[in-house]
Amino acid sequence: MKKVLLLIFVISTLISCLKDKASVNEFEGICDFKEEIFSPQGYMIKTIGEIDFNGSVKSFQFVNDLTGFALLSNNVGGNVEIFKTTDGGQNWINLNIGINKLPRSMIFQDENFGFITVHDVTGCPPPNCLNKCVILKTENGGLDWVQVEYEGLNGVLNHPMYDSNGNLYATLNLNSETMIMKSIDNALSWETHFSSADLFLFSFDIFEDKIYATAEGGRILVIDLDGQLIRTMETGNSSIWDFEILDENNLVVAMSGKVIKTSNAGATWEKIHDQSAKIIGFDSPEKGLMLMQNSSCPTDFYHVNDLIALSDNGGLNWKEAEKPTTNLRIKFKDSQKMRDGGWFIVISNTLMELSEN
Repeated sequence: MKKVLLLIFVISTLISCLKDKASVNEFEGICDFKEEIFSPQGYMIKTIGEIDFNGSVKSFQFVNDLTGFALLSNNVGGNVEIFKTTDGGQNWINLNIGINKLPRSMIFQDENFGFITVHDVTGCPPPNCLNKCVILKTENGGLDWVQVEYEGLNGVLNHPMYDSNGNLYATLNLNSETMIMKSIDNALSWETHFSSADLFLFSFDIFEDKIYATAEGGRILVIDLDGQLIRTMETGNSSIWDFEILDENNLVVAMSGKVIKTSNAGATWEKIHDQSAKIIGFDSPEKGLMLMQNSSCPTDFYHVNDLIALSDNGGLNWKEAEKPTTNLRIKFKDSQKMRDGGWFIVISNTLMELSEN
């Protein structure tokens, strides 16, 4: 009897070992940490410069080929930091503005005028203190900054953006209602342009003098510059992570677990990718770049392998980079189109150029 039990134990152990080996073989390579970034065929990627700072990039903006600004939060207190480049991103200088505010968004009209929206928690406990509305403004390219507080306006302005006439728009959330605010005097004052409890705070864009704003239930509201709702696009999904307007008929929308596209102004939608992704940008309704999930390692910490992919037929097919990079999507901060077929992207604190060969 003891021999039988011993034999059963040996056989069970052998089977368990074989299963473990099969499991290791199944995930071989997937759980390796991959740092190098590859581009899809027809494109090349190269490093332009790095922002050497103990903090993280929130956004960046180039106002011409040489001059750019980067908004960061430092790792000690999370306060605002601004870096500037005048050589196309090769070197970055800390402007050392020395203001203890929490950064939210940044916009520059040109190489001189710009402002940062911040969360001012002076005199109250964060993170929900919304008893004032403050921006930091510069008129000399970041050499000097002035704090502007809007009397009678509470909350934090987010995602400022100009229309073709030089008017400013930003979102503001207060008392569970999100508003699109408008300024006709370059941020000297603001008025409510459109409000709805269903609006999302960070996601809106302006295309051909129409505002496209995401809302609850996977909807996109199209609003004119007079603040009137023109129409509502229904995607049939729960929430929108990101979207890009290619023209009035063609939009690409990234959601949890998939990417969809319309070519008829939202009347119908088709799925063009069946996993989570981030949009880098589109040159046309046919040609676009995205960061796509490739595989994931079953570990206790976040380990997802992503890659850059190109479509030149409207998302029907995607040409993927030769190899993936670990956690590329969460390291991706922002992108800006510099020319047709040429994009600047920031990965962690590194500025890179992704361009056609």
